[in-house]
Amino acid sequence: MAAMTRPRPEPRHLPLALALCAIAAHAQQGDAAAGAGGGAIQPRIGVSLSWTDNLRLDDQEKDAAVIATVSPGVSIVRNTGALRGSLDYSLNGVTYLKTTYKSQLQNALTANAQAEIIPRTFLVDAQASIGQQNATAFGSQAAPTLGSQGSVSALDNPNRRETGTLNVSPLLHGQLGGLASVDLRGNLSVTEVRGSALGDSHGSGGSMRIAQLSAGVLSWFLQANTQQIRPKAAFSNRTSSATAGLNYHPNPDWLFSVNAGQERNDYLSRSGGEQTGLTGGLTADWTPTPRTRVNGNWQRHSYGNSHGLSFEHRMRNSVWRFSDSRNVTLGNAGATGGVRTNYDLYFLLFASLEPDPIKRDTLVRAYLLSQGLSPDAQAAVGFLSTGPSQLRNQMLSFALQGVRSNVTATVSRSVTSRLGDNLNQGDLANNSRIDQRSYSLSGSYQLTPVSGVSLTASRQETIGDSSNRRTQLTSLMANWNSRLGSRISIQLGARHSRFEGVRPYSENAAYANLTQQF
Repeated sequence: MAAMTRPRPEPRHLPLALALCAIAAHAQQGDAAAGAGGGAIQPRIGVSLSWTDNLRLDDQEKDAAVIATVSPGVSIVRNTGALRGSLDYSLNGVTYLKTTYKSQLQNALTANAQAEIIPRTFLVDAQASIGQQNATAFGSQAAPTLGSQGSVSALDNPNRRETGTLNVSPLLHGQLGGLASVDLRGNLSVTEVRGSALGDSHGSGGSMRIAQLSAGVLSWFLQANTQQIRPKAAFSNRTSSATAGLNYHPNPDWLFSVNAGQERNDYLSRSGGEQTGLTGGLTADWTPTPRTRVNGNWQRHSYGNSHGLSFEHRMRNSVWRFSDSRNVTLGNAGATGGVRTNYDLYFLLFASLEPDPIKRDTLVRAYLLSQGLSPDAQAAVGFLSTGPSQLRNQMLSFALQGVRSNVTATVSRSVTSRLGDNLNQGDLANNSRIDQRSYSLSGSYQLTPVSGVSLTASRQETIGDSSNRRTQLTSLMANWNSRLGSRISIQLGARHSRFEGVRPYSENAAYANLTQQF
């Protein structure tokens, strides 16, 4: 009964989200007054009503409930001028009927921006996000309700945490006597987790790159990097390196690069202080056509070598992608980069239709809305952690687009391994290796110009190297969507989930979503 009387969580990330919306809206309105154009503000409000037969995700104590959600939101896009970017934010107010479970607020934010302070000299890149993440890889897992504007985690899952991230990267570009270009870049990052100090961190660092101007077939470069991550609940970690390298560009299709230098870090041992060693690596990039790209890299490190391999091919109505990478992550573990969602897949697919990434963002979101597909399904699995760990990511994904039908599929694997004796907190304190696998298949069919159906099947598996550490979540979701006008959309759906783990459960739900755009 304790979960049902839990006080309403404090909307910790709301001020940040509203501030970003206000800044973007102010910039957009300023340009409109000046007649600049090139952007749009799209307010909306969504209303959702759902029924579940297992709100508490516990077969031993099922609690059927009706869930009402009101989601005001805004999408802001700006693709010209000194400030370019996109922002999508919604504030989800969730209320529970026929149960004593308390109401709650959830924020959802995706924002990317670039400000050109001094033309071609001083720029600032920024990214921000707010979403739901698992606190532990072995706790209860739950499938989100897929809505036309995103996903809401409305079930009583104590394993979910709202996580916000902010990254700001200023860049100063200049030249050295007309012989070389100089790029000075700073990196500032903040990660905050609502209701938990585990996963909170601040990061700072910078890099300098000096590269030859008027480069021909062969060119040189020098690079230095430093980065420090300071968790609230653990020791900080620092890494720095200095390398020199050569680029070999024999033709427009091929690019080779080699580098060598020295690096210093404290990943392996807190008691032993920092370790210094040699580093070196090579990179190859092959782009035989504008639709095909193959990239590979390998780098030597004292704490374990890293690598990356990616293949991407776009055809007229499909996109295929494979990636395999291994690197060090500091803090929250999970998949980083790559194709993780419907949005990512169709963002690649529409690259030939709209090269500009800002304009393509609007195109992709409008298309997913018309198909009744959630932009952020299926979200990457992960868990809260502190300390350095080595992450191996493998993924195969594709999207097929027909005249009236679409199919997307993703198979991924993430292996997180504890690195050194830095006293990791979270799941890596009791497991030296955590293997997470995800499978998803989604199909949609356009019934009429204004309506369609979609079906999504997914499975997520987590395996630890300690005894009895294994979970599995299988979900099946079906949706029907339609437009009731140029600015009103409706969605009806049903969901079935089965979870196997410490507290097994099965859950069935039905829901209806109505979204009004202004």
